Amino acid sequence: MIKALMLMAMMALAVQSYANVDAVQAARLGYDLTPLGAERAGNAAGSIPSWTGGITTPPANYSVGMHHLDPYAADAPLFTVNKDNLEQYRSQLPVGGLQALIERNSDYYLHVYPTRRSAAAPQRIYDATRANAEQAVLISSGNGVQGVIAGIPFPLPQDGIEAIWNHIMRYRGGSNCTPPSIMRQY
Repeated sequence: MIKALMLMAMMALAVQSYANVDAVQAARLGYDLTPLGAERAGNAAGSIPSWTGGITTPPANYSVGMHHLDPYAADAPLFTVNKDNLEQYRSQLPVGGLQALIERNSDYYLHVYPTRRSAAAPQRIYDATRANAEQAVLISSGNGVQGVIAGIPFPLPQDGIEAIWNHIMRYRGGSNCTPPSIMRQY
């Protein structure tokens, strides 16, 4: 009877935390994946470029305190999708709303600009995310996270719960972070 109770308790604890990724998978971060877990490579068509580190310095005419400037203000549209050429681009547009909007409104159009991969975060966030890949675990049946320092907890999410925690705990810049004194307690 006692052995059965102990076995049941061990099984219950096993379901309370979910495994993190191994060192081989975590080593992909910063190599074939970005430091936050996205594919580094672009697509074969060339319409999505490779990630090369993103924007890490402000535009030349930026001063501290200004609203962020558009670093691509000089870009011209590659093409425009409207009712007249919708069939040419239909397979590239989401089914439903956007296609219907273009079909039903002759004055509606969609400018398509070059794709950019400009996202960047501080190196400390990349380093913390790399550590999280091997240390972070879901606890309490996915209702909590343990072993996270900063950055995103699951750069290689194994399921939807981990992806949700990535969104909840994402890096939002220095003004919206947990103070370092609190982070050390975890």
